[in-house]
Amino acid sequence: MTTDTIPDWEFDDEFDGGEETCGRVIVNLYLYIRDQQPGRRLLVISRDPGAPVELPAWCRMTRNRLTEMQHPYYLITLKPELIKR
Repeated sequence: MTTDTIPDWEFDDEFDGGEETCGRVIVNLYLYIRDQQPGRRLLVISRDPGAPVELPAWCRMTRNRLTEMQHPYYLITLKPELIKR
């Protein structure tokens, strides 16, 4: 289900991937979260039709927690293992 209304989720920050392909969104997301604190809740917006498969897979691989999912919105809790300073 696609919706234009942001779900009523609590989050600390928002990352909008725009109309980019999911692969580009994931690369940009990785670069973005390097400066974020572990445990922050990030609302990711990705309109790519592959996002419902690719973003959950990326979360599993990076051990970030996919808390909620309602395409094009994804709520991710950042894990410390991914943070590089």
